Amino acid sequence: MKNRQNWVIIGVVLALTVILWGGFGWGQPDVRVIHPEPETSRTTTSTGSVYSLATVSRAVDSSPDLKGAVLAGSSPMDGGAVDMAKMPIVPGLRATRTRNAQGTLGMSTMMTPQGVDVAGHYLISSAYDHGEQYNSTLYIQDIRTNKLVKTVVLQGRPHVGGITYDADHQQLFVCGEYQGTAEIIGIKLKRLLAYDDKSARPIKYDSRTSLGTQSRASFITYHSGILFVGFFNPKSSGYMQHYDVNKKGQIVGAGPLQQLQNQVSVVSTALFKQHTLSKVQGAVFYGGYAFLSQSFGPGPSKLYVFKENLLKESFSERDAVLVLKMPSHLEQISTYQGRMYLIFESSAAAYRKTSQDHVDRILSLDLATLVKEVRHAK
Repeated sequence: MKNRQNWVIIGVVLALTVILWGGFGWGQPDVRVIHPEPETSRTTTSTGSVYSLATVSRAVDSSPDLKGAVLAGSSPMDGGAVDMAKMPIVPGLRATRTRNAQGTLGMSTMMTPQGVDVAGHYLISSAYDHGEQYNSTLYIQDIRTNKLVKTVVLQGRPHVGGITYDADHQQLFVCGEYQGTAEIIGIKLKRLLAYDDKSARPIKYDSRTSLGTQSRASFITYHSGILFVGFFNPKSSGYMQHYDVNKKGQIVGAGPLQQLQNQVSVVSTALFKQHTLSKVQGAVFYGGYAFLSQSFGPGPSKLYVFKENLLKESFSERDAVLVLKMPSHLEQISTYQGRMYLIFESSAAAYRKTSQDHVDRILSLDLATLVKEVRHAK
């Protein structure tokens, strides 16, 4: 009997040890398991697919609302009929040429797609290294051919949760982080196109703005001269702050801060703050409506549609005009010339085994068709 009690006590102690060690980092200030990245023989950024077109088509078919809008309208490539086979493949999923923390050139095999937008004739997407060993990157593709033009290495390893193109000033805004607060990086399109991806040195930035009132920049969009920067919250409501952009393309309200030879501007206040749903990954405005993408985990994603109101204090589920089911792991959404672009992280190495759907293409859907669905649902 006594031996049995001893074994019970030992079992309880071991169980508590596992819980405290694994769940709370007991005994260590910061416990994080770093998984080694899969090896590759590649020396250039990959451009091939991870999954077959049939696999991607099944994911699209599982979301009837998405399928109809994807196949509607005209192709951004040639203006002809839309063909799923011609949807651009997300670059770098198998391997990306970038630099590690020591500045050495190497190949990341765990790049995870995050942001997407169109800049003129170019489709630009962003990704971070899930293994936290390599610098984050931008991929520039020719929107007419889907060909990868170049891979741009960014400074450090920001999550790059969103990017947005400011056509008024021909610059790309990128979500970053600066000393524990949200940072917005500005890079002129001409600098991106002139980037030497053979040397692959981290690109110089045209501007860096630290948002003093926001801890993290999770997603971003530029609309009507205003920069909307969102905060992703997996458990409760997030928020989206508004920042004015002046005629020079600078975020208004910024004061200079010289630090570590980097010119950084700090914005202390935002124009306005809107509370959003939880788990929001992206936001865009089109045709009098606001669209918010929501996802977290391997289950289905959602696309929420609201009436556009830039002074609305909060977006809640009950106010949604329409909610559309989307494939899992939907990240940023953006709009260009009547189409909405969607990027997914389900084909990244970190999520291939757990994701319910696998979409390794950058999908685009016809916004006119989507708006018709919205009006029909009202």
